[in-house]
Amino acid sequence: MADYSKTERDIAYKVLYECFEKGAFSNLSLKGQDVTDFVTAAVYGTITMSYSLDYIIKQASGKDVSKMDGRTRTILRLGCWQLICSTKVPAYAAVDSSVNLAKKYAKNSSGLVNAVLHRVSEMDDKAKNLEVYKPEIALSLKPEIFGIFKKDYGKERAVSIGKALLSSSGTTIRYDSSYSKDQITADLRANGIEVEESSFMDSCLKVVSSGSVAIGDSKAFKDGKIIVQGESAMLASVVANPQKNTRILDCCAAPGGKTTHLAQLTNDEAMIDALDINESRVELIKQNAKRLGIKSINAMKGDASTFGSNKAQYDLVTADVPCSGLGLLAKKPDIRLQITYDRIQELLPIQKKILDNAARNVVPGGTLIYSTCTINKAENENQVEEFLSEHEDFYPEDITPFLPERLVLGDREELAKKGMITLFPDTDKCDGFFIARLRRRE
Repeated sequence: MADYSKTERDIAYKVLYECFEKGAFSNLSLKGQDVTDFVTAAVYGTITMSYSLDYIIKQASGKDVSKMDGRTRTILRLGCWQLICSTKVPAYAAVDSSVNLAKKYAKNSSGLVNAVLHRVSEMDDKAKNLEVYKPEIALSLKPEIFGIFKKDYGKERAVSIGKALLSSSGTTIRYDSSYSKDQITADLRANGIEVEESSFMDSCLKVVSSGSVAIGDSKAFKDGKIIVQGESAMLASVVANPQKNTRILDCCAAPGGKTTHLAQLTNDEAMIDALDINESRVELIKQNAKRLGIKSINAMKGDASTFGSNKAQYDLVTADVPCSGLGLLAKKPDIRLQITYDRIQELLPIQKKILDNAARNVVPGGTLIYSTCTINKAENENQVEEFLSEHEDFYPEDITPFLPERLVLGDREELAKKGMITLFPDTDKCDGFFIARLRRRE
């Protein structure tokens, strides 16, 4: 990556340009740069709100943003985010700094940038309030994605979910249960990291603030006491209920959060094969296992859709399949740019193939866990129901005995008794996630 200018807006612009125009991931593009709070907020905020910002820019310019050149639309989006979404940037600063960026990177567009952003800045408060627009604009969701939420959960709930996905539920850490919560809290506090009770999982804490020390640089992390993992993903391993002295296959396992959790739940006394199709990501599993002091994991490169032999070998198989990631929109805003209805349709047969193959590896009487980080029923309940209709040797198993006491089931209890649960960002205060527990008949 080219060297960046040290000004905050230069950094934000160049990272955004790479994301919008070259398909780069924002977290990777930000790495190694002189990243301030403003840069982080501007990059993630502009990406998150890009659908809404494009609408506002079109209203102000009369031009479709997709028809503009990449440099110009990136500068306009960044400037518009400062005018519409940021409460800390004066309007004149947002306009002037954007014009200066245009003079550097899109010289022929400086006049357009100046005119459009002045029009945006002069809009009345109602026009600047995104909440007055239709839900897709208010929530910055492509109509096809909002349509999925609306179809699956109804308009009112779709809006509630969309609002929750505009702000991250925060970072959570899983700690080794051989340590107490007070020990971990004290260790983290010694590095200036403040934590609080998680929403529903045990051996889990939510990071409130991290001061000047990143979690990955904390002593607790380096000593192998903690790992960063989403609370909903932790539940998948708990629902799996792994046992000591059994054979476990974790498909699509990188970076190893679930794998290491399975190992810790069995006191490192199971035989776990952790599979990932990407060699570099297999290394991440190995690194996490080594840091946490876990010996029971055998990380290997392999395709989850074909791995295995004619003979079923595993007492437990977990398949956290590639998915649309709609439950992660708050933490991974890039998904908003990349995901489309067509892309989701392409994922469905891949998920089915992995699930079918995972089932072949389960011994009679064994357990199969299917999970995704989406809240799209086509990828979740519908996949499981289709699988069960084609595999009479499997049946869903009641998961209510495995669910934490603090997790409020409500109207999900009936589905949980049928072996499935969806976690939601609005009601559960975590990433959207789906888990199904299936048993192979003896």
